[in-house]
Amino acid sequence: MKKEKQQVKNSLKKLMKMTLTQLCLSILMTTFLFAGSPKAQDILNKPVSIRLENAELRDALAQIERTADVQFVYSSKAIQANRKVTIAANNKRLSDVLDATLKPLKIGYKVIGGQIMLNADLKKEELPPLSTSDINNHKPLKINAGQPITGTIKDEKGEPMPSINIIIKGTTKGTQTDLDGKFSIEAEVGQVLVISSVGYIKQEVTVTKDMATLNIVLKEDLATLGEVTVVGSRGKPRTDVERPVPVDVLSAKELQLTGQTDLGQMVQFNSPSFNSAKTGINGVANYADPATLRGLSPDQVLVLVNGKRRHQFSALNLNVTVGLGTVVTDMNSIPALALDRIEVLRDGAAAQYGSDAIAGIVNVGLNKSVGVGTFRTQYGVTKEGDGSNYMGALNYGFKLGKKEGGFLNMTLHYQHADGTDRSDFYNPQPVAGGTYTGIYSNTRATDDSIRKARGFWPATDSFRVTKYGSNQNTAYQGFYNLNLPLSNGWNLYSFGGASLKDVLAYGFFRVATATNANSTPEIFPNGYAPELPGKTVDYSTVVGVNRQVKDGWNMDFSTAYGYNYLDLWANNTTNPSMGASSPTDFYVGRSSFGQSTTEANLSKNFKDFLGTKSFNLALGSQLRIDQFKLGAGSPESYLAGPLATTKGKAPGSSGRPGIANTDETDQKRTNIGIYADVESDITDKFLVAAALRYENYSDFGSNISGKLATRLKLTEGFSVRGSINKGFRAPSLQQVFSSQTTSTVQAGAIVQTKQLPNSDTRLAQLGIEQPKAENSWNYNIGVTAKAGEKFLFTLDAYQIDITDRIIVSERMLSSAIPAVKTLFPGISEIRFFTNHINTTTKGIDFVSTFKQAINEKQRFTASLALTLNETKITKIKDTPSQLSAGATSKILIIDTVSISLIETAQPRQKAHLALGYQIGKFNLGWRTSYFGEVTAWEKPSGKPHISQTFGAKMLHDANITYAITPKILVTLGANNLTDVYPDRVAKNFAGYSNGQIPFTRNANQFGFNGASYYVNATVNF
Repeated sequence: MKKEKQQVKNSLKKLMKMTLTQLCLSILMTTFLFAGSPKAQDILNKPVSIRLENAELRDALAQIERTADVQFVYSSKAIQANRKVTIAANNKRLSDVLDATLKPLKIGYKVIGGQIMLNADLKKEELPPLSTSDINNHKPLKINAGQPITGTIKDEKGEPMPSINIIIKGTTKGTQTDLDGKFSIEAEVGQVLVISSVGYIKQEVTVTKDMATLNIVLKEDLATLGEVTVVGSRGKPRTDVERPVPVDVLSAKELQLTGQTDLGQMVQFNSPSFNSAKTGINGVANYADPATLRGLSPDQVLVLVNGKRRHQFSALNLNVTVGLGTVVTDMNSIPALALDRIEVLRDGAAAQYGSDAIAGIVNVGLNKSVGVGTFRTQYGVTKEGDGSNYMGALNYGFKLGKKEGGFLNMTLHYQHADGTDRSDFYNPQPVAGGTYTGIYSNTRATDDSIRKARGFWPATDSFRVTKYGSNQNTAYQGFYNLNLPLSNGWNLYSFGGASLKDVLAYGFFRVATATNANSTPEIFPNGYAPELPGKTVDYSTVVGVNRQVKDGWNMDFSTAYGYNYLDLWANNTTNPSMGASSPTDFYVGRSSFGQSTTEANLSKNFKDFLGTKSFNLALGSQLRIDQFKLGAGSPESYLAGPLATTKGKAPGSSGRPGIANTDETDQKRTNIGIYADVESDITDKFLVAAALRYENYSDFGSNISGKLATRLKLTEGFSVRGSINKGFRAPSLQQVFSSQTTSTVQAGAIVQTKQLPNSDTRLAQLGIEQPKAENSWNYNIGVTAKAGEKFLFTLDAYQIDITDRIIVSERMLSSAIPAVKTLFPGISEIRFFTNHINTTTKGIDFVSTFKQAINEKQRFTASLALTLNETKITKIKDTPSQLSAGATSKILIIDTVSISLIETAQPRQKAHLALGYQIGKFNLGWRTSYFGEVTAWEKPSGKPHISQTFGAKMLHDANITYAITPKILVTLGANNLTDVYPDRVAKNFAGYSNGQIPFTRNANQFGFNGASYYVNATVNF
């Protein structure tokens, strides 16, 4: 008791000598340390298991942070963090591990506010004063809070760098350099400034007590010319010039500079191997643009998001256009502002990623930014004054959790585009002396007389009867990308989004001639053009956990679900067979497709394995469940009314017959796959990669695919590379189980046209086998060259051989094929899917990039990319004898028109030249795109096939961007500046349709809207 009284007296004597400020600080410090001590002890008592040998101190501290879920605060320079340490601890207390590791290095430590502060000479009396809020909330210790720092960031040539990000690590606080490369920021001693920009090596600088100015020189990363890629490899990321296979990397900025608003069109005008064009009056292609790679089919390219498989569209394309009989992946359901970049792998990759990756892969990398927001809006219109479009999008990244690397990046996107119309004036007799097809009569004089009397259609002036162009569409989209660090190196991640698109398409004009099978004069006395609305909805989510460590096994476990449905209507039309009692609006039905994917991936880099520089082994498995459904439309959309037999009127909603209740389906299948993947730097110059994958499908059996690739550096800037792989594509559920019945009237009787599911047992009696997987062999050889930091090019030649390629058959007419008539009574024709052809695709891809800094405020960039490509059918299987038995003429399962869609309907040559010039606050851009010729065929009734070739064209785009401030940018641009259109369809072709289709629907070149202009504003915050 006496001892305690003496301690009190001593304390009072000290207090009497203190100033008021010192007294307050002393009380606060004592209170903080007393309140914090139990928490500090809890931290230091945490168990740690770690084994490191001869590792840098900074790496050891990072691993302790992950293992024990703690955070260190230190200056790398002060503690000399590059020193080597060896640690071996098994379930030891953190304090014991720190004592054993840090004391020999003369580094002290102390727990303050939940963090562990390290210092070479840390003494208690050197601790800074604390604020009341820090003490009450146990926040991390603040040292010299709000210390102002100014500086300049330049490149290696001494040129100022504008718009460089400076972020305080672990927070959302940051700034950007101005046009002169200067910045100002307030930061606390011990905090870390992260300086980064795409194309340059990131730098981290720890704030010190006396730091007032900071001048940084950013070094150009290899990623500037050869972008670092992940797709196509489960080993370490590499630049494209170091990869054994070719990859195009398209940054978000490059995509934006096209002036396009749809993601598919952005890629179309950046990557010559990728082809996608808008279309009109073309069935399912109205609602999801067909997109292809290397001239193959839309379903022979695999789309990934953040390296995970993306679900496909639900509906099957059965119109005579590119991708006939295939299912696409709708890239336009992903908002462009949600992207960080797109990687286009131009090589087969089924051995690594599974079915569909015959032509290659498009990997969509999502935005990961934190503490930075972007609002972008754009308005555009065509030269003709139609097709006005508006887009508004917002992206922001939130820091998630307390640990470095946690984020939630979110994007909202709205877009509306009015339709365009490029139809010609209606011409009832496009060829002199040919057939006259009038609105009211097939006799010119009678038709002219009725038009004049009714006054609905001009008697003398020209007029249009439908709309043929880009469809009106409105899109509402949202996407997110999330990562949350857990403990012991584990991360929880998730990404996905939703998209709703309303599309309005149009059908061909139905004349008012009373005898026409599609006319309903009782309702539309002047004829009608069906309006065909569609609503397509996509949603998807991926949830997983992964663990990435410097040594040991990296692990990734995830599950995903993606879903699409398409609801279709037919408005402003009739069911002609119902006459005056027909409704004018119909619900046509719904197609839907869902895909569930669960996978596990493991990888480890074995250092110095068998003397190699690196040896990465990856193993994994995947379970996939697909489900396809067809739901019936309203009964009036498919039934046959009384006028079908009495007046020969067509049953079903005209323009788009409904899905009948007999065609409803609900089918599932499962697929299990396992793979092994090896990638090794045998030496610094010689790289070898190999993969093997086994998959088993519940409906058609198993498949084995494999890949071997290599790269040899002949010099530091010049390499040769090559690959060979065996791939496959499983028949889609839509191909196997799609069913549609369309009724027509022939000789006064109702007959049906039937798209048959392959589950129909009658097909086997015709010798038609169940579809099996397409198989491919893909060969690639190329060279890569890099001259300093200014110029690089890659040149790759390839060949893709596909056997058992799946096609949809021609229409098998019962009137011409006795076997069909016997097995399918009351059905006029059938169609089905079958493995029927072999194809070979050969091509050359060339990509080059050049950049030059002229002076401090002027930069020039240029890129040239081109592809030369040709696909040929090398074998057509014989028609089964059971099908052709008794037929008097040759029965072809594939005919000339369908062959042309595979061989000549896409450009064989495509090139992009892009130039950029920056001068001060202005950025000037120019792009020239070359699209090679395409050829379309058609079969006139009772005559031989005829074809028309549409010549090669060159399009020019220009844009100018002005930086009002470093964060506010305005762009003015023009696409197709010289107003180039494809060649017009010859008027003697049935496909001209009396002027309704002046530009072919049966080939895919570059669209037909002509010139367009836009203004774009971007605000970064």
